[in-house]
Amino acid sequence: MIDDGRLGDYRLVGLLGRGGMGEVHRAVDTRRARPVALKVLRPDVADDPEFRERFRREAGATAAMQSPHIVPIHDFGEIDGHLFIDMPLIHGMGLDAVLGHGPLAPHRAVTVIGQVAEGLVHAHGHGVLHRDVKPSNILLTPADFVYLVDFGIAYRAGGTDPHLTATGTAIGTWAYMAPERFDAGAVDARSDVYSLACVLAECLLGRRPFDGTGPASLMKAHLAAEPPRPSRERPDIPPALDEVIARGMAKDPAHRFGSARELAAAAAAALSAPASTRVRPTTHDAARPAAATSRRRLVLAGVGAAALAMTLAAGIGLGRMTDGATAATPSPVADTGAAATGSSVARPPTTPEARSGTVFGAGQSDGYTYTVDANYPVHLIYTDAAGDQVTAGETPAPWSLVFDTSRWGSDARPQVSAYTMSNRGDSYVECTITDADGRVVVTQRKETANAMVMCMAF
Repeated sequence: MIDDGRLGDYRLVGLLGRGGMGEVHRAVDTRRARPVALKVLRPDVADDPEFRERFRREAGATAAMQSPHIVPIHDFGEIDGHLFIDMPLIHGMGLDAVLGHGPLAPHRAVTVIGQVAEGLVHAHGHGVLHRDVKPSNILLTPADFVYLVDFGIAYRAGGTDPHLTATGTAIGTWAYMAPERFDAGAVDARSDVYSLACVLAECLLGRRPFDGTGPASLMKAHLAAEPPRPSRERPDIPPALDEVIARGMAKDPAHRFGSARELAAAAAAALSAPASTRVRPTTHDAARPAAATSRRRLVLAGVGAAALAMTLAAGIGLGRMTDGATAATPSPVADTGAAATGSSVARPPTTPEARSGTVFGAGQSDGYTYTVDANYPVHLIYTDAAGDQVTAGETPAPWSLVFDTSRWGSDARPQVSAYTMSNRGDSYVECTITDADGRVVVTQRKETANAMVMCMAF
């Protein structure tokens, strides 16, 4: 029994934390002689069928996932009437405790969000929605490796799980809940994207995105208030990050990023974006008319299943991004097999146009060459020969593209962004743009755990 500090083969050492339905104990698995974190259903809800079902669902959902950013499960079951989940003991702090010491530097905030996004993408790829993404469910090790925890109210996309409990209370944490979670609106991966954007805002502000004092005021804020703009309070935050948060927290799910990885990628790109760069039309319904001087549109170059599996394992990713001149109505893209609902449209993957050799048209002398070098596969955003902005997933490096600019509108500029990540901290990436005469127009190199470079010619 738990009262004497034991539960079956587990010896309970101390209480690590207590949540809405469970207690997490530091424990020792005496049969295997290893320290573990043992989650047990709280005694006051142990006989409640609804809580027991949620606890079993958490165990089943998490056990099926194998992301480096989701804490794995050693074992789960029932001992002497007590439901339990046996997990590795993670040495670290909750993001909420970290933020108790103040907001994060922009680069650190984006790095944390990128790792949470990879955990979410993996879960969504298994058809599982987390529904409670918040700082206290994000663990950071001393090396800032991130784990997403507590799938206690997760459910499968397209399932019949209700938004409300039998007593009429919304399931989740109000400060981070997407507007559609408060009514009978469709819930899919973009609801978790909204919550992730709330967490990004909190990382940058050091406080929750909305200052509601209770459920009613928080609900009103999520349904009607404008998202926060951290750059107005901190000069070290690029305004482009405001746009990422605004789009991630769009009231209409159709206007959000289509996946958590897209949000993280846009946030990473925003760190290097010039002041005039905007990520995309943000929160409101009408698409802006096309700029008359530009033919630029969004082109998505996808990855195959094998490359996608490698991306999940490596914990890297970059999604689509465009600027304020783009004339496309925001439309989510189904991600890693997750069910798409509403206006989501899955687009067939294509291969990024990457080759060597001259492709200038006859008589053309005006053109550019992009070159990207890195020690890991890169994710790319670049303007192609048609003046279109292309996003290319998981691309082997070195990579180059040679093209002419005869079809460009007058406001199109050569630009290429490259992003890669290594948990070992040994990644580097370098981009270069040269003109038709071989002169270097711009070059940039970064060597860091999460390397992001952007080359743009004006």
